[in-house]
Amino acid sequence: MNTSTPTGTPRRARHAAGAALTVALAAAGLGLGAPPAAADTVTVGYTCTGPGAPGDVQTLALTVNAPASVPQGGTAELTLSASTNLSVPIDVPARAVTAELDLTLGGTASGTATATGFTNDQAVPSGSGVTLTGGTASVRLDAAGTATFTPGTARIHVFGVTVECAVDGTAPVAASTEVTAGG
Repeated sequence: MNTSTPTGTPRRARHAAGAALTVALAAAGLGLGAPPAAADTVTVGYTCTGPGAPGDVQTLALTVNAPASVPQGGTAELTLSASTNLSVPIDVPARAVTAELDLTLGGTASGTATATGFTNDQAVPSGSGVTLTGGTASVRLDAAGTATFTPGTARIHVFGVTVECAVDGTAPVAASTEVTAGG
């Protein structure tokens, strides 16, 4: 009887465990209040500039969790996470990477909100992709209707270096919240 592990199974298990941890961490940040809308992960292409920035378009998988609804004049508390398959060339300690992400408000909302607090909760071994969790933003929504949240510019900080990343092309709407009319 062969009891060896098939090649790739430990890697798939680690990736599945990492994805589950990311979901759990993002969900833990929701707190109490309006029930969250179902959050899909959107893929956004970014062109980055700054020391050590890659020269080609980089893809980020972004998840924005927003409440399903808030009353007119209320605040939508958003939680975000981001991950990339771009592998790091060195070991990166936990919490060595931080980031901010601008969100373009649309629908019945306008302007920009900045999500802050992103970090890598776990150490990232050389050759692995990076997942950042803990991003949060609070958005006051004054007009009734559907407000949308679309990823915009990102700023990533690691080892004292900042890389700015602009959306390459058009980013998809990542989440929405129904703003109910006051009565």
